[in-house]
Amino acid sequence: MSTTSTTGDPDVPDVPFCGPAANWPAMYDAVEEEMLPLVNQHRAQGANCGSEGSFGAAPPLTMHPALRCAARMHSKDMADNDFFSHTNLQNEGPGDRIDKTGYNYSTWGENIAAGNATAAATVAQWMDSDGHCANIMNPNFEHIGIGYYPGGQWGHLWTQVFGAGG
Repeated sequence: MSTTSTTGDPDVPDVPFCGPAANWPAMYDAVEEEMLPLVNQHRAQGANCGSEGSFGAAPPLTMHPALRCAARMHSKDMADNDFFSHTNLQNEGPGDRIDKTGYNYSTWGENIAAGNATAAATVAQWMDSDGHCANIMNPNFEHIGIGYYPGGQWGHLWTQVFGAGG
């Protein structure tokens, strides 16, 4: 499978599911790119994720085109259809979306957030939530996809999709 879409965008795979994510506005892409170093900074420092335990330093995550597609499409879907859930209105969850991208995973995770206009505020919100923090700090994850889409009743929708494999 090619990692360059028919539009020439190397950010997402060339599969039908990812078509809308291939023409992502540059402003949204820039906001997504701001998040990765913030996540990797937390991973480098380690973190106490409350009920999920303490995590030591973990290797940095790399942005993966397929996971980026899954994240973008979920943020867009939530904004366009005014819902906030890991499961979409067709009863598809994160694994279903990841499968549609062609990413061959051994494990995955997903964080979603709504309302924050900046990557920094969103990462801070996730780090203050035990389960979301644990996803960010999970040393088994190698890759991340980040999707930001403004709109819907919450104003700003964010999705992080984590994976290993691919």
